[in-house]
Amino acid sequence: MDTSLLQCFLTVADTQSFSVAAERLNITQSTVSHKIARLESHLGKQLFERTTRSCVLTSDGRELIGHATRVVQSIEEMEQSFKPDLLSGTLVVGVPDDHYLFVPLTVALKNFMREKPRVGVEIRGGLSSDLLRDLRQRNIDLAVIRDVPAMQDGDVLCAENLVWITAPNWVPPPDGTVPLALVRGPCAYRGAAISALEQNGVRWKCMVTCTSLQGVFSVVRAGLAVAVVTEGDIGSGIRAAPAGGPLPPLPASSLSIRYADRQPTLAARALARTMADVLTQKAAISAG
Repeated sequence: MDTSLLQCFLTVADTQSFSVAAERLNITQSTVSHKIARLESHLGKQLFERTTRSCVLTSDGRELIGHATRVVQSIEEMEQSFKPDLLSGTLVVGVPDDHYLFVPLTVALKNFMREKPRVGVEIRGGLSSDLLRDLRQRNIDLAVIRDVPAMQDGDVLCAENLVWITAPNWVPPPDGTVPLALVRGPCAYRGAAISALEQNGVRWKCMVTCTSLQGVFSVVRAGLAVAVVTEGDIGSGIRAAPAGGPLPPLPASSLSIRYADRQPTLAARALARTMADVLTQKAAISAG
């Protein structure tokens, strides 16, 4: 079997679109259709129910995902063992500067560099909007991206709830105007907070604008304002606002890994798998 057919299948399964899969693989849509047809012919099974607008996995397609994933990963591991020159060079990786994510991810990247000494890694922390811009401009090779509201496709590694955070003794102001502590720029948390308040008719004012979440936490601890973060970033001197209070519900967020190149290098895919393992393990511990 031509194993590129399995990679094509997994990409279509992830994106649920032949056209999006073609863009990601940097091939034509007709080539994607031809590869899927070859795979279906080889296996004697229909893998997708196709319409003019979408494609949905059949039961046989869903069963194939596990087999195909193991084969593709096994091939990559074989290449890493027998062609170490493919694992070389320098990768620039973007990481959200959320404290509870930044710490375990940087530890994982350190371990990756120890295990694969021919690969250099440069870490850049920042807002997801900035990391997406750097990906488009090819200033970084791959990045962990937070989406608000949460994405629903196969690329999502984990979903996390957003929460309002306040000082333990914070009391809503008598005039009903919510004071906000915000991160400067197009921050996903900033957008979620303002959107939730305005959609629910809650008045608000910007009390403080900071350049980082650490500044926001300090303002919240002092009781001067409230803010929005993920559940994992709730630290000492801060509490999650109880449900049903004056602060409206918030959407969920999700984390995924994106590449600058439609056909990332073996080193980039290996690094992405290292980060994905950390994120999925962290999500499993949080859920447990």
